[in-house]
Amino acid sequence: MVSIDTPQQFEEESTSQPPAPDRTAYPRERRRRRRRRALAAALVLASAGGAAAVLLSDGGDGSDASANRTKLDAVPVTRADLVDRQNVDGKLGFAGTYSVNAAPPGADPEAPGGGANKPQGGTGGSGQNAGTGNNPGANPGTGKGPGTGSTSGGGGGSATGGGNAPGTGNSPGTGNAPPDGGNNPGPGTITWLPGVGDTLVRGDRVYGRDGTKVPLFYGETPFWRALSVGVDKGVDVRELEQNLQALGYGGFTVDEKFTDATAGALKKWQKDMGHKQTGRFDPGDAVVLPDSVRVGEVNATLGASSQGPLLKASGTGRRVTVNLPVNKQTLATKGAKVQVTLPGGKTASGTITQVGTVAKEGDQSPGAPSGGDKATIPVDIALDQPKDAGTLDGAPVTVGFTGKEKKGVLTVPVNALLALAEGGYGVEAVEPDGGTRLLKVELGMFAGGRVEVTGDGVTEGLKVGVPKA
Repeated sequence: MVSIDTPQQFEEESTSQPPAPDRTAYPRERRRRRRRRALAAALVLASAGGAAAVLLSDGGDGSDASANRTKLDAVPVTRADLVDRQNVDGKLGFAGTYSVNAAPPGADPEAPGGGANKPQGGTGGSGQNAGTGNNPGANPGTGKGPGTGSTSGGGGGSATGGGNAPGTGNSPGTGNAPPDGGNNPGPGTITWLPGVGDTLVRGDRVYGRDGTKVPLFYGETPFWRALSVGVDKGVDVRELEQNLQALGYGGFTVDEKFTDATAGALKKWQKDMGHKQTGRFDPGDAVVLPDSVRVGEVNATLGASSQGPLLKASGTGRRVTVNLPVNKQTLATKGAKVQVTLPGGKTASGTITQVGTVAKEGDQSPGAPSGGDKATIPVDIALDQPKDAGTLDGAPVTVGFTGKEKKGVLTVPVNALLALAEGGYGVEAVEPDGGTRLLKVELGMFAGGRVEVTGDGVTEGLKVGVPKA
């Protein structure tokens, strides 16, 4: 065993200092048997993470210790950081959850009535009285043909209603609704879907509709209107421009105004995506999410209409969630570090990202204790190195919250302690020549199978005896 120059860190749940039993009344042989039994108990406790294992010694002149030195290993006193951790069960998953819906394709601006911002037609006139292009007559007629407003309007009768001339229909016309000439193409068909577990980043195809790609854009605001030259300024324009620029389609200033330069970049993107190069962006042309995602569930099927639930996804960052008992809430502070024990025993460091402020009741089953001791608050933790978790999802973990901590203190293994006959504790110092001597020590904090010690002659690097493995 060699000494360690830099401080180590040892962690454990806090325990109280063990009492020093009085063994002076026992015969020497009986004390030796008790010493051996205590040694075995110490090893068991040490291997289980216990912090209060104690060896019994005859103390005094140390002659018995010297006689048993061949049964000991010598380990150094080390300077280390001791951390008292409170362990709480948690669950490992992915950060954030999202539900994605499929959307129908946008209107074709080249089809009749498909302009982005054209006014609608008026209502057809009646069979009895003349109607106007922008206002219905007193008795609206149908007019199967177009009305004569600014653009064509669809009718539902058997005859034509004129915008400014008498119509001959007998039922209301619908000049306000343009005819289905490409402006209302229907929901479309789903032609491609991702797989569960796939990771999607900006620009990746989220799904296919009518043989074209519908990609992922990053943003906080869903698109709600068609965007083209002439539309009002808005945050949706900025969001579109930010994504185009991030994907390599620039040549414009990122702001809230849709310019000819924006339309030019959009057409280049549309060409690469296999879309018609219209310079117009419709709400269903991309899926907007805050960041990259991992597909967790696919709800749609190939060949179905592109509308309604499509898939469920989560963020790609790894997150641990803990329901922390309210009587331990002082352990959780946003930004504080924690230790996460993963399935299999591997440990990873994490950072507390969110601490809930509203407590919720715990186990309410019959026979369960009642009161505040069962209430919990939610705590979210991000792993500092997400790759440490691999592909685990929904796995149980143990989170160690830091309580008491001492830095740079002298420590020895717990099983190096000896309960002295005169009271108190000591360690058996191993001399270079193989001889041993007892040193009385004062105990401090216990953690991670080690204990803080101070006392005359106790220095960093001093060799002390511990039972042979």
